[in-house]
Amino acid sequence: MAKVFHPHRNGAAVAVGPLESDVLEALWRAGGMQTVPQIHAAVVEGGKQISYSAVKAVLNNLADKGLLRKDRQGKTTSFEAAQTREEFASAVMTSVIGSLKRNYGAPVIARFVDQLAVDEESIEEFERLIALRKQELGQ
Repeated sequence: MAKVFHPHRNGAAVAVGPLESDVLEALWRAGGMQTVPQIHAAVVEGGKQISYSAVKAVLNNLADKGLLRKDRQGKTTSFEAAQTREEFASAVMTSVIGSLKRNYGAPVIARFVDQLAVDEESIEEFERLIALRKQELGQ
């Protein structure tokens, strides 16, 4: 999924370009199929100066990457996100964490614990999730 990871960015832009992120966010907000003019209007709504043709090109690129579904009815092309925002985030996390684990091994797990298990409540959540995972693996 994420071929490039940009940890300094927010939202979908951690895994895709900024305009691609804007387009995905517009589609997630709209929910369902949207035409190119509808998506362009949503992207420029906040005052961004993005051309119609740039939005159209990004939509086609995202469809080629499998991140959007595309439907053509006559001269009208509509797009929708192939994944929910949550599914996209999960795929990004799986890709990034899998790569870190593959390349750096056990220290990655220790670093996650150091960064995320910072209080009693989060430690209990880790323990609950580990117990659940052990149960799943034992079946």
